[in-house]
Amino acid sequence: MIKLTDAAFYFKQEPQQIEAWNYLECMLEPEIMEAFATMYRDKPPTPPQTELNPSSPMSHLVTPNFTYSELCNGGQEARRFTGQDQCAVATELCEFLEILRDKFGPIKITSGHRPPAINASVGGASQSEHLYQPGCGAVDVYPINGRGQEMEDYCDKNWPYSVGYGMSYRGFVHLGIRDGRPRVRWDY
Repeated sequence: MIKLTDAAFYFKQEPQQIEAWNYLECMLEPEIMEAFATMYRDKPPTPPQTELNPSSPMSHLVTPNFTYSELCNGGQEARRFTGQDQCAVATELCEFLEILRDKFGPIKITSGHRPPAINASVGGASQSEHLYQPGCGAVDVYPINGRGQEMEDYCDKNWPYSVGYGMSYRGFVHLGIRDGRPRVRWDY
């Protein structure tokens, strides 16, 4: 059973989430809404200020708008990181995703960490950045508002590492970091 606190934590301004919150708002008594709003007017909640590590809870905020769970395809334990170096690369990727979110609105991660068995099962490249091998990492993302091509163009100009152009064909942009941090561009 999902709790409202869980739903609030994962709120990413997706259309179905906004619809659900609007429904709840209509169903609650005005006094309850006012009491709730009063609690947060003067002191909004702040995200934890701890560094991501492999054993962090899946609900851990890597950056203000992205959770560990999102990097592990919805919190799949089989996709949990095993090394702190993976967490560092994931954090760097999420910091750029925050820039994208500020510019293009809510961002959806469609694929993050894929350990070898999972990577093989989805037909991933044998040296995929999604494996998060030392010095590497990747996420596939798209903006929820449909400005995907614009976001891909922005990534091409502003992400210094690897970009896979997949928006027109696959509906996402691949952002990655390879060992040695070369600038790499390719089409799917």
